[in-house]
Amino acid sequence: MADITLSKGGTAERTIDAQDIEVPDLWHIAMALQNGEVYLPHARDQIAEMVLQCWHLCHDLKRHIQS
Repeated sequence: MADITLSKGGTAERTIDAQDIEVPDLWHIAMALQNGEVYLPHARDQIAEMVLQCWHLCHDLKRHIQS
């Protein structure tokens, strides 16, 4: 299997098997945003964390593909 380095060069740098990567399910969030729905404030932190995880993962995978 392919190894992927996450957070390369950062304090949380780690290498994992590509099969172990979990992509947060942002589909419902994207649909709600597209439909103009507003999430309740208590879900804001959870949604922000999922989006941030996806952002980090995209950059990690881009670096891996480019190397």
